Amino acid sequence: MSLTTEQHEQVLELVYATAEVLGQEMRPSAGMLIADDLSGYPFGEIRRALARCRAELHGKLTLAAIIERLPSANAHLLPNEAWARALHSTDEQETVVWTPEIARAFGVAKPVLDGGDKVGARMAFLAAYEREVEAAKTEGRPPEWQVSLGHDQQRREIVLTDAVNAGKLPAPKVAHLLPPPDKPLTEAGKRQRKQVVSQLRDLINQRGDKQAQQRREARELEEARRRELLEQAGAPLAALGGR
Repeated sequence: MSLTTEQHEQVLELVYATAEVLGQEMRPSAGMLIADDLSGYPFGEIRRALARCRAELHGKLTLAAIIERLPSANAHLLPNEAWARALHSTDEQETVVWTPEIARAFGVAKPVLDGGDKVGARMAFLAAYEREVEAAKTEGRPPEWQVSLGHDQQRREIVLTDAVNAGKLPAPKVAHLLPPPDKPLTEAGKRQRKQVVSQLRDLINQRGDKQAQQRREARELEEARRRELLEQAGAPLAALGGR
């Protein structure tokens, strides 16, 4: 969000006043350039950063000194943190929340990584990322967090929720990316679920009845076979007794 005309004029006055407090004479053209370069940052942050400059600096007021004290300008991930996040983008299941600076730097490193040189890829990424962040700070561009969706629904919900809680993404912006919440069943849905459950129960009971019947038939066959064997064994004994 750019400064309004009124805010821009206030920033310019604050820049001149801060330079004067530090014992520095600043040319109008230099003051205008600094105010223009700060125009992409929140007005409140600029005021607080200039106040810190007046309290902390012992030399000349510079644009770099002001930007160092702007939270928005320093909200970019550190290089190693950015590298770790970029690596997640190689997993198609993983949802990644990153900035254009991370994405462009990883575009430089990806061919090296694909070639199997992870160390070289990391070095290429760090160098490119530092250039990208430096350019963003110079141009007054705060981090612009973007989402690269993965296929894993559960991981997507966790990553996006963490990003919202960290203030990287506004909740309305990611609401449509999350899986829909479970809706309560309607009366028709409840009846359908009850019918399905009943059918499953009947099927299970039928299987149980069939198995029980098979066990009964097996026992009856076994008992009949046992009686037959006993009768066959008793027949010779009866014949001997009749002699």
